[in-house]
Amino acid sequence: MNLKTVMALAIAAAFAAPVLAQAPGKGDAKDSNPAAAPATGGFSAIDRNNDGYISRDEARDATWNTRFSELDKDNDGRLSQGEFDAMDAAAGATGSKDASSPSPSGVGDKPAQKQ
Repeated sequence: MNLKTVMALAIAAAFAAPVLAQAPGKGDAKDSNPAAAPATGGFSAIDRNNDGYISRDEARDATWNTRFSELDKDNDGRLSQGEFDAMDAAAGATGSKDASSPSPSGVGDKPAQKQ
């Protein structure tokens, strides 16, 4: 191999290494969007003792744990599957859309600039 080929391969490897080092589907839950948190993990993953409810202690590591009292609609100190599903549905309806994607209706788009 000549020097140009070796240099090109070294540069390509340097740029590819960070991309290849990332495991797909893995991420720190604390860095994720709290609105999307219910979709990651799911009810059964958070309900560690499998009693059918998420206790305050089980929700301690969830990104939405500061909203536990708000989400606990019947104020029994635990979240039922229904309460969790309501949170999941609300998260999907209020902000799961990527902010970088264009608005399909054109509402909220910037007006054209004059030249």
